[in-house]
This record gives sequence, structure tokens and C-alpha cells, in this order.
Amino acid sequence: MTVFIIAGGDINPEFAKGFIADHSFDKTLFIACDSGFESCQLIGVSPDIIVGDFDSVSDEGFSDIEKSGAEIVKLNPIKDDTDTEAALLIAFKRTKDIDEIYILGGTGARIDHTLGNINLLGLGLKHDREVILVDDRNYIQMLAPGWTLELEKDGKFGQFGKYVSVFPYGGIASGVTMKGFKYPLHRATLEGFNTLTVSNEIVEDFASIHVAEGYLIVCETRD
Repeated sequence: MTVFIIAGGDINPEFAKGFIADHSFDKTLFIACDSGFESCQLIGVSPDIIVGDFDSVSDEGFSDIEKSGAEIVKLNPIKDDTDTEAALLIAFKRTKDIDEIYILGGTGARIDHTLGNINLLGLGLKHDREVILVDDRNYIQMLAPGWTLELEKDGKFGQFGKYVSVFPYGGIASGVTMKGFKYPLHRATLEGFNTLTVSNEIVEDFASIHVAEGYLIVCETRD
């Protein structure tokens, strides 16, 4: 099963349609977060579950939500997590460890929500799940200690964009090795607070990123 969480941030409908079509294998589960329901309408998908406190939805919009036939999980607006986190926790409970989870509409003008959603990639790791944050220019994931990410330069499921950037997250990342890149690394220690590892490029058919200790954010990006 592939899970698509449609959050309330910026979304490019044409990109989202294509991405969903390319990454829908066997069964799908669509979870809309609050005003992400409107993005679902633009994309042309029917959410299975709609989660939110619905503080950003008009009365007319909520009426449409009620008529959608989806399961509605209404949250208290006074809470300690975002609608997207609540949706992610539902996804964990209702799917298997091998099921892929993508968050679309999780980036945009609200940088606090974007950073919060990057944090949720780590929540995925805490639940032994891989969660991907994606928009039309960025494909963002987090690596746990001991993980190796394999990237292919070309092909349908090759690299998302021309550039690959990595950042230590939540502290120092050590034993970072990047093979097949224009600027390779070998068992490097990344302490953060600099731009050393921004805008690298794959130069071989296959590339890999490994982190021995700590957490690493990997951003595949395009102009």
C-alpha cells in the first residue's frame, strides 16, 4: 500500500497528479489534513480519511467534507500536535511497516509548518517507518544511524532533481560517506551550522549516502 498524506501547504496540482500516478502501487490510502481536502479536490482524488480541527475551513467547505463520504477525524483545536502529525500517526496504525508514506502539501509559505513536517520524518524513524516529504521541487527524507541510501542517476525512479544536499539533524552526524558524487565524502563528521554539503551532484550511474551515527536529512532538489 502507498499512503499519501495531503497537508494544507502549497501544492502543484499537475505535479501531484503525476507523482501520485507514478507511485501508486496496488492499494492506496489518501489522508487529507484539514484544508488539504481542497487540494485533494484540485488533484482529483477522493480522501479515505480527513483529519483536522478544521479551523481553516469555511462552513461551506466543511459541508463538502461531510458530503465526501470519507471518514472524518475531528480534532480539538487546542492540542499539542499538528493535523499532519495526527494524520501520520493514523497512517502508522492502519498500514504495515513496508508501506510507503508520502507527505504532499507539507511545504510552503509557513516555514514553521515546513520545519515541523521535516521533524515528522524523524517521527517516522521512531516508528520504524520511512516517510518522504515531497513537492514539485524537493524530495526530502531522513536517514537513521547505520542507514545507506542508494540513488540512481537516471531512469523513471532515478534521482528527483539535479542537486543532492545533506544536513546533520538533531546533533552531529558522523561516519558520513557519499560515493558517486561530484564532491565525495569518506567517513566525514558533519557538525552543522555551515553549507559544506549543499548542492552536490551525482556523477556516476549509481550513488550512495551512508551515515554511521546520528541523523541525516537528504534533500534531492531541482530548480
